[in-house]
Amino acid sequence: MNSHGTLTDDELRRAWASANAADAADATENAPGDGPLGPADRDRHPWLAPGWATGLALLLVPVAVLFGGLSPMATDSCGPDHCSRALNQALAGIVWCLYATFTATPLMLLVSWALPPRMRYAAARRLAAWCALLPPLAVILMVFDLPQG
Repeated sequence: MNSHGTLTDDELRRAWASANAADAADATENAPGDGPLGPADRDRHPWLAPGWATGLALLLVPVAVLFGGLSPMATDSCGPDHCSRALNQALAGIVWCLYATFTATPLMLLVSWALPPRMRYAAARRLAAWCALLPPLAVILMVFDLPQG
């Protein structure tokens, strides 16, 4: 301290550094990311699963609609009345999965985006997001595995 009762520059710097060091030590002891998160804590990345699922759905749904829409052409060689029962059942399954693609996929994506960003909903958010991709994937796989007419 100088004669006027004020601190010198060096003393101010040391006091500032020690105060900041104490604050930094307190912050590392009570950091929110250190321990396990509870159900009421905020999810750090609530958009991750819905974002990826939405992006993949934007790629898969048009392919599923195209393949599913063209799948009745598999009956061209046998005609609609003379095709095997297996082919007709597979085509009915494709139509059912196309309906699910138009209804369940957007609904599940909407649910995954609408769930609150809390850890208690993280598993439900991921499950809804990834299950939204099942109907278009089923259409694509069923078209590639159509039985012979």
